[in-house]
Amino acid sequence: MTIGDRIELRRKAIGIKTQTALAVRAGVGQSTLSGLIRKPYRWSPYLVQIARALETTVEYLVGETDDPDVNAHPPTPEPVIQHVMMAVAMPSEAALARMFLGLLKTSKNAKTMDEQALLLAKRLPSALSQLRDLLPGTVPSAPAPTERAPVLATPDHERQR
Repeated sequence: MTIGDRIELRRKAIGIKTQTALAVRAGVGQSTLSGLIRKPYRWSPYLVQIARALETTVEYLVGETDDPDVNAHPPTPEPVIQHVMMAVAMPSEAALARMFLGLLKTSKNAKTMDEQALLLAKRLPSALSQLRDLLPGTVPSAPAPTERAPVLATPDHERQR
């Protein structure tokens, strides 16, 4: 449905008899309203006023939601997609295990598993970017002066205890 279709449908649904009556109620010119109804891809700064007059939301008029109720929940935002490019060669399983152990240790303060999962998801891109230092043929970079390098147990270190 176009903006015009939704305006007309809503106008009739709430009992406003004419486009002129709607234009007066919304405080916009008849030509502005008529243009929005006839031209399906036209935008207007008056959409907020028209939506209020139609007892609905701008999101309904522009087609972001099919619920005309003024108290309708806003549409769910699209998820953010992160593109990660890495070298094909991966570090050893031990290096990956140390990285994951470090991530798990930093998420211990989370109260729920959902919070822990969110923290891990936020920190994973940074952790993966640091793995490039562990690839064969690369020189590990030193931690920044304000950072402390985590001391993580390795499987060999565990056996010696």
